[in-house]
Amino acid sequence: MTRVDVVLRQQRGGVLLLTLNRPDQMNALSTGLITALGEEVAAAAADPAIRVIHITGAGAAFCAGADLVEARSVTQSPADFRAWLLLWRRTFDALSACAKPVVALLNGITLAGGLELALACDYMVACRSAQIGDAHANYGLVPGGGGSQRLPDAVGARWARWLMFTGSVLSADRANEIGLVQQVFGDETFEQDCWKMGEKMAGRSQPGLALMKRLSAPRISPQGFELEIEAAAHLITAEDAREGLAAFQEKRRPEFTAVLNDLG
Repeated sequence: MTRVDVVLRQQRGGVLLLTLNRPDQMNALSTGLITALGEEVAAAAADPAIRVIHITGAGAAFCAGADLVEARSVTQSPADFRAWLLLWRRTFDALSACAKPVVALLNGITLAGGLELALACDYMVACRSAQIGDAHANYGLVPGGGGSQRLPDAVGARWARWLMFTGSVLSADRANEIGLVQQVFGDETFEQDCWKMGEKMAGRSQPGLALMKRLSAPRISPQGFELEIEAAAHLITAEDAREGLAAFQEKRRPEFTAVLNDLG
């Protein structure tokens, strides 16, 4: 599959819709997909005809997280995993830094790295049937795409910890209630409603929106992102992470045995 294929591009007026297009893999984040998305965002940021950027997924998922097929190789060493996460960070940071509004349209399952991608956008809207959660704890992992830093900004520290600690998956309506999702549309009208929302925003003052985005940007320390990547890279070769990934692949419940002293 070429880079052109993994991210589809559709434009209506000043609204650009980027669609993650790996539906058979639930739009799992591979190197190719992350790279292509970063290139599309950079091009859109520089295009004066584009005023609003929407990101969604093809098929039944927005994004179910990392590509576990690719992860089998990059998780063999902390250095390789760190390099992989730095690629994610460059693309996610580009979404956050883009002067134009970037909105995540959650058309279905949104988990782990998929939630981290959505959190890098300015806000999220969802179809009513969407299922949304962090889920890293279910596999003995921690966020590595900025989730531990951006989730507290989105919902507050206590809800963020609850989502991360429990690995719970929320309905779109429940996610809306806690402030994770800003608007919920019906499944049947989701695409149409999102275009209308984008077209209305595209009619706003571009400098005004850019300044509002800059002024309201989360005050997140760069050191926090560095610490998250180091934590994720440290943990990925540990006993519990190995057990969690194996359990996922074998479709069974993981049995975690590591103790706090194993943190190092």
